[in-house]
Order: sequence, then C-alpha cells, then structure tokens
Amino acid sequence: MRVKTVLMASVLLTVVLAVAVLGPDMSDAESERWTCEEKNGVTVEYSGGDKLTVRLDADPGPEMYYVCVDGKDLSASGKDVIVNLGEPLSSSGAHLIVVHGTGWSATCKVRLATFYTVSVAADSVAGGSVTGAGEYIKGAQTILSAVSSEGYLFDGWYLNGEKVSGMEDYSITVNADAGYTAKFVFAQTTITFDSNGGSAVDSITQTVGTDVKAPGAPFREGYTFLGWEPSLPSIMPAGDRTLVAQWEINTYTITFDTLGGSVVAAISQAYGTAVTAPADPTKEGFTFVKWDQKVPETVPAKDMTITAIWAKEATVDGSGKAEAVLDGESDAFIIPSDTKSVTVTMDEKISVVIEDTSAIAAGTAIITKVEEIPNTAEVHGTAHAYEVTITEADDKPLTGKMLVTLPYTPEKGKVPVVYWQDGSVLEKMNAISHTGTTVTFETTHNSTYVVVAEPVSEESGATFMLYLGILMVVGIALAILVGFNYYRRKA
Repeated sequence: MRVKTVLMASVLLTVVLAVAVLGPDMSDAESERWTCEEKNGVTVEYSGGDKLTVRLDADPGPEMYYVCVDGKDLSASGKDVIVNLGEPLSSSGAHLIVVHGTGWSATCKVRLATFYTVSVAADSVAGGSVTGAGEYIKGAQTILSAVSSEGYLFDGWYLNGEKVSGMEDYSITVNADAGYTAKFVFAQTTITFDSNGGSAVDSITQTVGTDVKAPGAPFREGYTFLGWEPSLPSIMPAGDRTLVAQWEINTYTITFDTLGGSVVAAISQAYGTAVTAPADPTKEGFTFVKWDQKVPETVPAKDMTITAIWAKEATVDGSGKAEAVLDGESDAFIIPSDTKSVTVTMDEKISVVIEDTSAIAAGTAIITKVEEIPNTAEVHGTAHAYEVTITEADDKPLTGKMLVTLPYTPEKGKVPVVYWQDGSVLEKMNAISHTGTTVTFETTHNSTYVVVAEPVSEESGATFMLYLGILMVVGIALAILVGFNYYRRKA
C-alpha cells in the first residue's frame, strides 16, 4: 500500500512537471473579467459566483424594487445592494439587468469580456510626448496621439519595428496586447554617400521634406557608376541614412597593330585582370624589334593600340659606310658587321648620319624616329619643331656625333637656323650646311629641335666683309708678286 502511494505521488509529480514544462505559455494570454456596459442609471459589479452588486445612481428610497436578471425578478431595496442570483451567470453572451420600481427603471448589461493592454513610448524621449496607453476591451477603438518637441519632427507610429502610420493621431482597434512606438527625428537630417572605392561625394544636410538635388556621379577608374543603394530620394527623408555607390567593372581592349606582319589577336578583358603578353609577330624581310609600348601586366582603364616596331637590314660597302632607308614600314635598322658609319634616310628631306658606330655591336637594332611636333618656342618666322629620337631596342639613347638633316620653310633674305629646345631655353646649334629646303646641323643627343629662317645678322655681315677684304688684299698681293717676277725674268 505504501509502495502504491509513493508510485502514485511520483506519477502525479511527473504530470505536474510535464504540464509546467510542456504546457502553453500563458504569460501573454489576454485578461478576462466581467464588465458593465450600456449603463442607464445603474452600475452592476459582478466577478463570478451567484451574487452581484447593484449600485443605483439615484436613491430609490425605502420602498422595495426588483432586479430583473435575464427575465428573472429578484427583490431588493436600497441604493447599493447585493443580490443573490441563486446560480452563476453564463460566461457566454451579454446579460440584461433591469432594475425597476414604482414609476422608474434603470438598465445595464454585464458580460464576460477580454481585455488587452496597449502601451505607447516615444523614441527619442526628447523628441516628443505620446498618449493613448491603457487597458481596453477587445474590439474597442482608441486613438494614439503624438506631439513633437521643438526641433523635432514626427516620423510615424511603429509596431514591432514596422511603420504602421504617419499620422500623429492614429486610430486603432484593440484586438491584442500591443506596444506602439512614436518615432521622432531631428528636423534636419543628413544623407551620407559611401562611394565604395570611387571619388568622394559630399554629404547632404537639410530640412526634412525639402527637395533633394542629386550630386554629381562619383568616379572610379575602370568602373561604370550604376547608381546608389538604396536609391537617392527626391524628398529629404526623416532620419539620417547612408547610400552606397554601385559599380560595374568595365571591359577594355588591347589591339596589336603589326603593320603588315602576322596577325596578333586583340585582348578584351575586365579592368585590372592579368594580361598574358602575346607571342612576337613575324614579317617577311623584317626583324621584330619590340612593341612601341610595353604590354601592360594588367588591363588598363582604357582601350589601347600597341604597334610593332620592325627593323630592316642596313647595307654596308667595302669602306664600312652603311645605309638604311626607313620608308614607313619600319622605324629601325640592324647594324651590319664591319660598319663604321651609317646614313639613315627617312624622307627626301630628313636623314641622320651616325658618324661613328664602332662601339655598337653588329646585329644591334637601332630605332630612329624624327617626328614633327607642335612648336612652342618663341621665335620669329615660320618655325617647325622636330622630336629626334635615336635609341637601341632597350631605349638606351645613342650618343656621339650625328649629323641631322631637317626641312625648313625658306624665306627671302633669311637663312635657316636650328635651336635645341630645353623647356623654355633655346640654344643655337652648329648648322653645317643648307639647301633651299633643308638644313644640316651637328648634335650629340636626342632632343627637340626647332628650325626657323632668320635674317642674316649684322655681325655675320661684318664678318663676311672682313673675309672679303682679306681675300682682296691677298689677291692684290699675289698679283703684284706675279707681275714682279714676270718683269724680272724679262729683264
């Protein structure tokens, strides 16, 4: 018997624990209680059981009266009275209570009602005040009100983090416990721009509700700007926010111009990706020297064309004088064996003579370029500027004596002059000779040279007259000497 008792107690305890652990959570359950509604001269208090309290608004005096509950009359007397019902009221539906005496009556209804709690809060507290909190019968309607403080604006009513109304006075129907938050924001807010690797964009701070002017798009090398995320509002919103730039990586093309050589496929890839240099092209009768630009290791932020530099074999005679004709298909030539000097012709009016090639190994490719460029020198007359570049394939410049022939524009009464241009400084070169359309000068380095026709200086004229006078004196002296010898022999 004792064992059975202990066993039953253990089972009961287990059931209780199971209900406590696994049973429904009632902490958020609605509150139920009896309520008196539609009161007309009487208030009835009832909390369950077989008794209720009747409180009349007016004193009925000493006479008896009746309390009719669901059609059943119960006698009573006095302004406040407890009435014995005989049995509890049904929890379903509303019960009509009629209190009546001689020449008067009062009515109300009682029912078991569900109550819910509505709470309200301000965010931030300094932003404003709120009203409308309380306990309400299920289905009741109430108004939540929010009033902004100075310097703040009302943003809206929020429930569980979601905006449910933008009106300060918000009417709700109560059907559950709920906590509402009125959000207040500063009257001025800021939109900050995160350019996400692009150029900086200034933030915008202005009054909520005013028009927003879109800033200029940011720049990011190698990318196309797609827009802002989230999108830029047209009207200043309530609350600070940050917009992040969205980018799309660009694709660029590297094109290889082989100038008549074998085809080299173009490279089209996304910006910044690794580039694999192509194999060298070939061209019959020429030697590939290099590309005019270095093939980049990664794709640059632009399309580019890289051009092949080809070299022709120079010809050399028995005296060691070599000649190379660069006719537009190539900018370079190969030094032959036993070469002492080289004449490079690029045009009928443009040539370069490298007077001593003894220090240059046979088989070396020499890149020779003479390009006309815009003239920036401040000189009188019609001037032409030329960039003269003579290097080995590794861009090492050639030094030593060179004779360079360039074209010029002849002008009456003027002679060609060549200047070496070093920034804003001009230095006159030694002009060796000139024709009606070309001038040849001596140099030892690559640079920019300016050719212009200038008047013969007075100093040059005086020198010429001095030389002429000397020649005339020498001529007269020789004539006298010859005549003297002639007459002496004759005598």
